Amino acid sequence: MLKILSNFSAPLSKLAFLLPLALCAQTELLTVSAPPATGKKAEPFVVKLNVQLKDGLHCNTNKPNDELLIPMKLTIDKGGFDVVKVDYPAGKNEKYSFSDQPLNVYTGAFTIAVTLKARPGTPGGLAMAGGKLRYQACSDTMCFPPKSVDVRIPIDLR
Repeated sequence: MLKILSNFSAPLSKLAFLLPLALCAQTELLTVSAPPATGKKAEPFVVKLNVQLKDGLHCNTNKPNDELLIPMKLTIDKGGFDVVKVDYPAGKNEKYSFSDQPLNVYTGAFTIAVTLKARPGTPGGLAMAGGKLRYQACSDTMCFPPKSVDVRIPIDLR
């Protein structure tokens, strides 16, 4: 009986290790949406990104309390717009069983404000700014691999 159990222990341990990866592949842990924005060609304008983290999960802020933690980071693709500023919301310091110190995290829904400016020569009209939001989602007991989600920002440039 012990031999049978030992034959299954190695595959089971691999399965337990791969379970978070499989869960991550099957479901979106974080979604980002951007309502249409209006901007003037020669002036900076603000775009709001609505971020929703799946219930029961948290992710580090853009400035985590520990340098070993993976921060949230927004990047906007090179194209017709320059990033003037990214305003991340303040996180919440929360205590988790796996850490001696509270972690500065985001949970639930939050908004990231991005100030953009059209590059000289960018034509007016409807445009799309794209980018990526990199994050690492965690539960109280495990962390998923770091992931990036696509960000699409519809802009009416006047």
